[in-house]
Amino acid sequence: MKRKLLLHLVLPLLGLSAFFWLLAFAPGASRQQTALLEMSVILREGDSTAASTLRKGMEQAAVDLNVELRFLAPSTANSADEQAQLLAREVESAASAILLFPADRQALADAVGDAAAKAAVVTLETDMTEQGAKSCVSVDNAALGKALARAAINGVSPGGTVLLLDSVPGNNGIRERLDAASAALRAAGRQVRLCPWTPEGDELAVALQTGDIGAVVAFEATALEAAAELARTNPRFPLLYGAGSSAAIAAGVERGRITAIAAENAFTAGYLAVEAAAAAARREPVSAMPALDFAIIRQENMYNADNQKLLFPVT
Repeated sequence: MKRKLLLHLVLPLLGLSAFFWLLAFAPGASRQQTALLEMSVILREGDSTAASTLRKGMEQAAVDLNVELRFLAPSTANSADEQAQLLAREVESAASAILLFPADRQALADAVGDAAAKAAVVTLETDMTEQGAKSCVSVDNAALGKALARAAINGVSPGGTVLLLDSVPGNNGIRERLDAASAALRAAGRQVRLCPWTPEGDELAVALQTGDIGAVVAFEATALEAAAELARTNPRFPLLYGAGSSAAIAAGVERGRITAIAAENAFTAGYLAVEAAAAAARREPVSAMPALDFAIIRQENMYNADNQKLLFPVT
């Protein structure tokens, strides 16, 4: 009797187990991997150490989301014309998604609109959602510019001169930072001078020889790194402020060559940009992207827990 009862109980259980095993491992019922997505990243300039953390964030998202990244840059830094050509070429090559660091919003308006009709376009630094981009990953550029201005105001007496590095000419997010800083400095009674700057030139060194400069402000990482290197060889270099976070910039803050920086989590920015573009390309919902947080970091607070996350993001 017990044996008969056991058979009635066990055999159905074994049958159910075998059925579920077949469902789980049958070739046609296996869980399908997300299809590989090709994504192009169009930079403003050739790759540099200043963008290394941002790139790591993009690469981590690519691994997590099964995305293949292709990094491209114009032969001339900040060339909107070349960026437009790259956009058209990548769309013709059937790229499903494109990340873009726009050099000039106005000059790229048509190219972005055309590309967005065929691929998911997400911008960084400069908002081009009105021109067709699906999303933008950026800090509040005007707020960042004002924060840097307030930092410089604390270091320069009324009537003193602040030199602003114009390293990314054109209608873009970097210019929004510069314009906001300029307006805040003038309102606070500081003199403002603009200094065009290029990676290949010595414009900053020349500008420092032509007047009493109380502070220098850079609005993106490449120019800030270059100014910090010039400060290393010039003991009379003015107070230096800027935007960006990299190993070289963190070293500049630690050694006192950079007075203060506005830093964001570049790793997170890169990750979110790939995530948003991948979602749009796969016809998934794309939420509105809030402005990224940033913090003003000085030598005395750079090793606070929150600031360490911005300067030395854990990958």
